Amino acid sequence: MIDPISALSIAASAVSSAKTLLAAGRDASGALSKFAGAVSDVNYAAEKAKNPGIFASLTGSAEQAAIDAFSAQKRMQAMRKEIETIIQFQYGPSGLKEYKDTLRRVREQRRKTEYRKAEIKEAIIMWVVGGTIVLAGIAGLGAVLYFIGKQQGKW
Repeated sequence: MIDPISALSIAASAVSSAKTLLAAGRDASGALSKFAGAVSDVNYAAEKAKNPGIFASLTGSAEQAAIDAFSAQKRMQAMRKEIETIIQFQYGPSGLKEYKDTLRRVREQRRKTEYRKAEIKEAIIMWVVGGTIVLAGIAGLGAVLYFIGKQQGKW
């Protein structure tokens, strides 16, 4: 998974390549695949912006991520419309349907693999940091109780 701005850059490059290849009557599947991946990344970033993690909320980066994702989604919609128009013009309604099916398939595959890995990594980091904080709190409390007991002559 990449950030929405990088995904937008990849999508713009893919749209440009697809236009050139389709205009020349060549196969643009590689460019369309890159575009589909970028669309999927932007949509995932928008979903993550709706429900940011604890650390993103605390650092204030959640708002910036939401703005970036929203902006990228709007630009991506325009690029998607442009690609769909070109595909429909070149290949007709059946080509457009096939493209949309491919887009759905890529999105589902990414959701199952890359995004799940990112979610697991984020959860592991959150649990490790949370566990460290809890252990530090317990150790601090133990030290305070020890010194209070030592001062009172109980140890």
